[in-house]
Parts: sequence; structure tokens; C-alpha cells
Amino acid sequence: MHDEREYQPEVGAEESRQARRAIARRMANNLIAEFEFANPPVDLALIVRARGLRLVESAVPGAISGQLFPSQREVFINTHDRSVARQRFTLGHELGHWEMKHYLEEELPADSQGFEGVYESEGLSEGRSPMEIEANTFAAELLMPGSWLKREGRRIAPGRAQDLARRYEVSGETMFYQLMHYRMI
Repeated sequence: MHDEREYQPEVGAEESRQARRAIARRMANNLIAEFEFANPPVDLALIVRARGLRLVESAVPGAISGQLFPSQREVFINTHDRSVARQRFTLGHELGHWEMKHYLEEELPADSQGFEGVYESEGLSEGRSPMEIEANTFAAELLMPGSWLKREGRRIAPGRAQDLARRYEVSGETMFYQLMHYRMI
């Protein structure tokens, strides 16, 4: 069974520190420009290598989806029962932590994210923390840049959203939220 719930909506958040969503989107778009990506899917492995990070993929039972280890310059992605789309979003999320330098602010939690957010082993929800919202926003924009989606037209029919999700190598749910953000569905 694959869990493809990797992106959470950006609505209704009550945050202690306002998430910097606009900055996260701008930083993702700057990365796309830096690497001169023009069409989907975005080559995340190329970005990881260019940043001098080591990508470690392993199938580990449990809730953890991914983790950035900044001092080791390593990104861990859990492949156990996770679709390629979910793995890509998790990698984009961890790149968001790296690019936004969240690791300088505080210790990063192990990401075990789902639709409701990130959950620690004690069951405490961290899914609405500003850093996690920023990393999710960064990942969404990196994988599905608004400028690329807007080339598809003003309004996207629901069936077309699934086609786009396959082309961008993201889940249907992730594509749906990104299209919602841009008011395209």
C-alpha cells in the first residue's frame, strides 16, 4: 500500500510565527532558474549533487519519510511503502529545509508527514510549524512551478489534473493543492 499524502493545504493555519510561504516559493523558483529547468519533471537528484549533498534511500518500516542531516550533508529518503511521487515530494521538502537554512534556526524533526502533518513518535503534531509549512511550500513550487502550470491554461479540468500529476511525477493530491493555490481549479 502506498501513502501518497505528502502535501498539506495552506489554509486555516494558526501559527506562532508566520510561515514565509512567499519566500519559499521565490527560493524554489530561483533554484529552477539557476538550474535552467524548463519542463517537468524537475531533476531533484541533480540539485542534490550540485549542492554537495549525499542522497541515501532506504526502505525502513515506520513513519519517518525523510530527514536532512546538515552536518553530514546528507538527505535520507524512506522508500518503504512510499510511491515515487511521495519520495520526490519528501526530497523536495528536505531540499527546502536545506535551501531555507532551517537547520540554523533549530534542530529539524524527522519528517513523517501525511495529510494531517508531521508527527513525532510521541504523537505530537508538528505539521503546522512554520518551518514545515515553508518546506512543503518550497517542495510544491519546486516540483510544480506556478509559471509552468499557468502555461496549461486558466482553468484545469479535474481529469487533466491527474494527467499533469503524472507528467510532473507528483501525486494527484499534491497537484490538486498546487492548482488550488493558483486558482486553476
